[in-house]
Amino acid sequence: MTTASEYSDRTSQKLYTLLGEHKTFGSFSVDRILMRDATNIPFMSWPNGSPCIIGNLFMLTLFNRKGRGGGRGLSRSGEGGGTMGDYAAKLSQLLRLCHRDGRDPVMMNDGNFADYIDELRKEISPKNPSVNKRTEDSITEIGRVWLDFLGFVGRINGYDDFVSPEGRIRAEMKTFEFVDSSGNKSRRSYLVHHSFGPPSRRKSRNPITTEQIILLKETSRKSNETNFVKARRSLLIDLLTDTGARRSEIANLTIDDVKKAKAMEKPTLSMTTLKRGEPVIRQIPVTPTLLHLLDTFIEKQRRNLMKKIYKGGKDHRFFFVSETTGRPLSSKTLYNEILKLKSLSGIESQICPHMFRHRFITEYFLDFIRQHHIDNVDDFRRNLLNTEIFKTEVIQWTGHLNPTSINTYLHLALKALGDYSATVTSIHMKRAVDGYFMREKELRQRLKEGMAIEEYLVELDLLQSLYEEDLAVAESRESPPTSASV
Repeated sequence: MTTASEYSDRTSQKLYTLLGEHKTFGSFSVDRILMRDATNIPFMSWPNGSPCIIGNLFMLTLFNRKGRGGGRGLSRSGEGGGTMGDYAAKLSQLLRLCHRDGRDPVMMNDGNFADYIDELRKEISPKNPSVNKRTEDSITEIGRVWLDFLGFVGRINGYDDFVSPEGRIRAEMKTFEFVDSSGNKSRRSYLVHHSFGPPSRRKSRNPITTEQIILLKETSRKSNETNFVKARRSLLIDLLTDTGARRSEIANLTIDDVKKAKAMEKPTLSMTTLKRGEPVIRQIPVTPTLLHLLDTFIEKQRRNLMKKIYKGGKDHRFFFVSETTGRPLSSKTLYNEILKLKSLSGIESQICPHMFRHRFITEYFLDFIRQHHIDNVDDFRRNLLNTEIFKTEVIQWTGHLNPTSINTYLHLALKALGDYSATVTSIHMKRAVDGYFMREKELRQRLKEGMAIEEYLVELDLLQSLYEEDLAVAESRESPPTSASV
């Protein structure tokens, strides 16, 4: 019999493995079998390690389900396996409970399902015993995956109404209407079970502040880490601040991306977006200052480390690498780097990589609004949001799937507009000026921390020289869409 402590230990074990580079049967045509790419498809197992056939059959149905990007199959991109990996993680929790109780999923009834949902609700956070591990929203999301899976289990066993209003699992499909902050309506249908609780109150994440960014950098400099780690963390903060990229995009950054951007007259950094089913590369305008910092790290700290570890072996060429192994850092590791700095800095409010993205996009809109003398949301939508030029630029800079996703940032920008009075003639120029003053403030802080005067003066001269280059590039860039192009 499994004890409670043994079960607790097992709950941290993943019940799926991403198969990596893999092909599966696609179709049969003209006496020839055509294979289909199935890279990163999850392979499900039971807690005892044996393959879970019913779970893997369900994964194959997801493999053929229409994904967010519009193509066949849900997303499998990224180290976590994308949307299919998320399904596998949620399904794992049901398989683990069924295995514990010796229950075949097809033998589950409505009471079993409700009890399992209640178990999720009662789990305590391992980090904070005073709060629950999951919100009601996350429990409902898990429950929907379970219902999806159990509906498949019923159908494959000949019980089409296994999950239905009068079925063994009593659930029904309901359609909900959503209205965003701009009044746009959308409809979505979900399976609903009586054990699901009311929606949680959603917590909004504010953009990270300039003061918090400077404090994180200061904390990194004063830490007991090696100079390599300090430099790597500083550049992680710079990239998050200057590009607004997702951490998964930054994890995929290569030294070739940096070199290519550095050779451009109007540099843009390639970022691979993984949220559209298939990888999509977008170009983000960056300053020569950022590229100088990245390239210096490549040619000095990273080059020396890779020579020492790989000893002539082939370099994978990812920018962010482990100091001990030389292997690429995962997006989860980059996330943890920011959490470590947040903890060491003593910042009590929430800090995470995505808050840098909030800052980047909010400031982008703030500058755009000020440039066009826009006073309210309706004015913005009437003059800008409906133009194809603006839509294209928003998606290119931020990586959103469609412009309606950026309404949150628009409202944050309009809210902050009262704190600013000056007009903006060029968004690129404004970004160059803001970047200079932030780095100059950081340099003065390093001087207070004991930086030698001679070194300070050299760094200041370099910063000012790069600033002039930033301004020249900003001036040469094409101006953003103006009211004349609306």
